[in-house]
Amino acid sequence: MKRLNIVVPYRARDAHLKTFIRCVSLYFARDKTDRDIPYQVLVIEQEDGLPFNSGALKNIGFVLGREFGDYTCFHDVDYLPVWADYSWPEQPAAIVWYGAEARPIRVGEQRALRPDPEKVFGCVVLASNADFARVNGFSNTYWGWGFEDTDLKNRFDRDGIGMGRRKGTFEALDHDSNGFQADGSPNPIALANHRRFQSRWAAGAQMPEDGLSTMAFEILSRRKITEGVVAERPASWEMITVRLPPPQNP
Repeated sequence: MKRLNIVVPYRARDAHLKTFIRCVSLYFARDKTDRDIPYQVLVIEQEDGLPFNSGALKNIGFVLGREFGDYTCFHDVDYLPVWADYSWPEQPAAIVWYGAEARPIRVGEQRALRPDPEKVFGCVVLASNADFARVNGFSNTYWGWGFEDTDLKNRFDRDGIGMGRRKGTFEALDHDSNGFQADGSPNPIALANHRRFQSRWAAGAQMPEDGLSTMAFEILSRRKITEGVVAERPASWEMITVRLPPPQNP
């Protein structure tokens, strides 16, 4: 059976991480189908000091875990599977559908983001290691919030790799949005990433060179995660704290 490497980009979401560990380990122990998938989880934690870089952390988790897995799941820490399908993907696939329809901009307030689930290519995404490596992984140049997932989708499109969608049900853990201001408008760092994305993917743009081939990082610590992991189905859970080089064009 194909082996699954789950990569979780992470920083300073302790309550969410504790819930994620328990819920996901229970899911893979008891789900009728996915309980048979051999899996491991790498939580890639970025040290403080620089804006968060989800794409770079996902690249790191892929590189550190690909010897174990045949395919990789890039998994946000704030999405918990209720009913999902983590099985081998013949093509890259986003597997969140129900649960992502509306996310609050600020916890406890009415204003919410309402993405089109047909267009979202993030939250929880599966890809074979071969397909992901073929497009050079995620960009390492989107700092702060947004567009690394859309950039990856464009990489698959550009290389002629089709994409699938599985209508999984997830419970989303609410948190303040890092990409939008309270009135619903994008914040400055989201606007900067949008401009970077548009510039990169202008008509006729070639496949970007940055990604797995240009990533740089330093491992600061590694430790096994045991607290919260259910014992009924053994699996490797690990927290890896890394340091990223500062952006060349902040």
